[in-house]
Amino acid sequence: MAETYDIVLSTPFPNYDFFAHKLRELCGQMNLTYFLVNDVWVKEFYQKLQSREIAVRVMLDLTANQRQDDDPYVLLAKEVKRQRGHVIDDPEITAEAAHKGYLHQKLLDADIPVPPTIIVPWDEIGTFELTRAQKSQVGVPFVVKPAWGDSGVGVEVNAYSEESLSWSAEQAPNSDQFLIQKRVQPAKLGNHVGWFRMFHIFGEVIPCWWNPATHEYQMVTPGEMRRYRLSPLRRIMRGIARVSKMKKFTSEICLHTDGNFYVVDYVNADPDMNPRSFYANGVPDEIVRHVVWLLFYEAMHIVKRGHGYFDEELAGSEADQDWLLRRQREQARAGN
Repeated sequence: MAETYDIVLSTPFPNYDFFAHKLRELCGQMNLTYFLVNDVWVKEFYQKLQSREIAVRVMLDLTANQRQDDDPYVLLAKEVKRQRGHVIDDPEITAEAAHKGYLHQKLLDADIPVPPTIIVPWDEIGTFELTRAQKSQVGVPFVVKPAWGDSGVGVEVNAYSEESLSWSAEQAPNSDQFLIQKRVQPAKLGNHVGWFRMFHIFGEVIPCWWNPATHEYQMVTPGEMRRYRLSPLRRIMRGIARVSKMKKFTSEICLHTDGNFYVVDYVNADPDMNPRSFYANGVPDEIVRHVVWLLFYEAMHIVKRGHGYFDEELAGSEADQDWLLRRQREQARAGN
């Protein structure tokens, strides 16, 4: 009989120890089995999964190579899915959403604000030339970035010519497209600049001030949300989630000096989980803890549905909720 793990965290990043420890704590408190798959275990874990020696109910996938089919973490996520385990996020959806060229057009079609952009296919690099109209559209200098990439690899924020495309292609050889994008200039908001790193975790949006030069985070307070009229940030993030179908991700959004918001980094499928208590430019610890809880809560909800009497308990709570909603509607109608 296969040994079944309720929750498996899959990540190649050794600096996510704080995140992994908090997740293991919650699993222990709720009597759920847990395993951390890292570079030491990923190949052996995958082999044991293939041979049905082990099974996985829920996998939290924090990797960054979703379009590299031979990546061991990608293979692992796909195998868990093939065996009807639940992967957060689905590796097929993640691979599409993390491709900036693919997602760019979908965001445009959904009226989600993005900077003026020109997409250049790989096979046109070396021959592509901006027209006068295109230069007027994106301005000079402009931004060049690979459609498939992460951690700023292949990104040039001060590009003056098409030669930057070749440089970007050298840095990100696995990308099939490259984006030429208008540079955005963040507005000054008190002691902050209007640049935000936004977390989306299962419908909950967590806004942070983010400095693109120092990569330092700071939580946006409710008072700042009102003072600087930042409510569009949440609406934009929920729009990105709807279009991309992603459950956990971060995005970068800039409030430009023209007063408009622009999404400048669409979907980061492996949100930064380095805590500030260990890293100067890390995420505030309270956010890391909250993200761990949100992911754990969702995973636990999935796992408990397969644990016998918990099914009745969950069904009962849902039935009670339905009854309460009906009762509220009846009272509202009676009041009218």
